[in-house]
Amino acid sequence: MDRIQQKERKGHLVLVPCPLPSHMSPMLHLGKLLHSQGFFITIIHTQLNPPNYSQYPEFSFESIGGDVLLESYSAFDGDVMLFLSELNMKCEIPFHDFLVNMQSRRRYDNPISCVIYDAVMYFCAGVADHLKFLRIVLRTSSAANYIGLSILHENYCLPIQEHQLEEPVAEFPLLRVKDMPLFSTCKHTREILTCIHNGTKTASAIIWNSIWCLEHALFERIEDEILVPIYPIGPLQKHCGSFSTNVLSEEQNFLVWLDKQAPSSVVYVSIGSVVTMTEDELLEMAWGLANSDQPFLWVVRACLVDGSDAVEQLPEEFHETTRNRGKIASWLPQQKVLAHKSIGCFLTHNGWNSTIESIAEGVPMLCWPRVGDQRVNARFVSHVWRVGIQLEDRLSRDGVESAVRTLFSSVDIQERVKELKKKVEISMRQEGPSSDFFGRLVKNIRLKEKTIRL
Repeated sequence: MDRIQQKERKGHLVLVPCPLPSHMSPMLHLGKLLHSQGFFITIIHTQLNPPNYSQYPEFSFESIGGDVLLESYSAFDGDVMLFLSELNMKCEIPFHDFLVNMQSRRRYDNPISCVIYDAVMYFCAGVADHLKFLRIVLRTSSAANYIGLSILHENYCLPIQEHQLEEPVAEFPLLRVKDMPLFSTCKHTREILTCIHNGTKTASAIIWNSIWCLEHALFERIEDEILVPIYPIGPLQKHCGSFSTNVLSEEQNFLVWLDKQAPSSVVYVSIGSVVTMTEDELLEMAWGLANSDQPFLWVVRACLVDGSDAVEQLPEEFHETTRNRGKIASWLPQQKVLAHKSIGCFLTHNGWNSTIESIAEGVPMLCWPRVGDQRVNARFVSHVWRVGIQLEDRLSRDGVESAVRTLFSSVDIQERVKELKKKVEISMRQEGPSSDFFGRLVKNIRLKEKTIRL
């Protein structure tokens, strides 16, 4: 429970999350954490995927952009770069006007001391600079992804050619070209990457939802290149305990079923809130799970397969075969699932939230990356940290079955992921790296506040 009384709070932080669910959650976790240190928190959001106000009574919420962003993400046909371009173009003026109005109202009553924004919401940089606010960037992906994007932006012509995909990346030998954070379309990629990187490199500081023990060498490389203070304070969800930020509906009866399963026996399957798959891929994954003979808990969203109800696409024979050892849900509170003692494997798309949550709970991963940073994350999981296996070829039932069996039989992978979990736990302790970096972040903001007042 937050023991700091409202009247004792000093410092007003404006937080600007990206409306995509995988970006929203880390920012809300960060807000919770900063609020515990005595800051007032205002969340600025769009009408697209707005947070549930009732879950965060300690925050103030303000909406910008009116109805201009009410289109669903699917309206952009999966083109994340087009989506980000539209988002930043339509939010800049409303955000500027809101800050001006807010600052005039609070000039003598706890004025804004800092703007913290998701790196992809780069319109905040120009507005904050114009109004002379301290600004800090939150990066919701890994340090490896940041370096991969920098290399992609500076050294590669887009689109990448087919013959280049298997080549190693000279500037980052841990990756092959096909492991780079590539997107299915690239009309706006270079423009967006330029804006994101310019906004990041010129910020007062960068907060990272990552962990020093996972990427310390990469963080040192980044510090040498950009000379901006960095604060890897992740995993943010672990700081906040059972605090839930899910913006999608959750199903709770999964616990009853999980409690009946043997320890470390269940394959948890989820490919996030945005990624889709074809009907053929759905069937191959389904029969791979069925043939593995392991119990499984599978998140099958209604929109998982384009244009149809995904559950209805699963044949009756599959349901009959797996009736006693499979459970399908439309959505689940992932942190609680991964923390359950029965989970023994996570079949994931390797979004960064999913990757870091799995590591934090000591769960090996079966990696099926689709786009963007997922490829980078999967490569690090399978070949750097070596706590999982990547499905690299066309998704097939034999490949899924074989990989699941290998993960459950690999003592080495299981031991490595347990060791990583211990390192994460050490990082979270009072004098551990994540806690230490968070303390430095708070001191930095407080110091800048004093400078602004003077």
